[in-house]
Amino acid sequence: MSPHERERLTKAYAATRYVIRPHACTGGVEQILRAGALHPALDATLAARGHREWAFLTAWNPGSQRRGAEENRRAQERLEAQLVAGGWVVAPALGQADDGSWCEQSLFIPGLPRGEAARFGRAYGQVAVLVGRAGTQAALLFCEDTHAPAP
Repeated sequence: MSPHERERLTKAYAATRYVIRPHACTGGVEQILRAGALHPALDATLAARGHREWAFLTAWNPGSQRRGAEENRRAQERLEAQLVAGGWVVAPALGQADDGSWCEQSLFIPGLPRGEAARFGRAYGQVAVLVGRAGTQAALLFCEDTHAPAP
């Protein structure tokens, strides 16, 4: 990816709300995440459940290229099934552009390590995934920057 394209996508991802739908793993409340922001309420809720890190993933629109709804739906179902089969709890989520120009079905996975998040992201053709650790800012993790094998 060119530096210009990476910069463009970084700006787009920064102008995104990462919305976790109400789920037991988040205390039954909706959570809105932002890249580069702290999320102390989420940290506290997850810590009470034994988690210190998390990931926000999608299988939609690999390579940041728009795909059809049916293709996206099937890929998202495969990602969710693979996570659940691996023993992970998944909460429904959405990635929404602040300007309303796009929205992607997503998943929030408490406890998923960064390396695993990057592997899933690469396996589903994602440019980046959002990850977090208790007490630190949520961060974009560019999948091409990590080189562990895909799950």
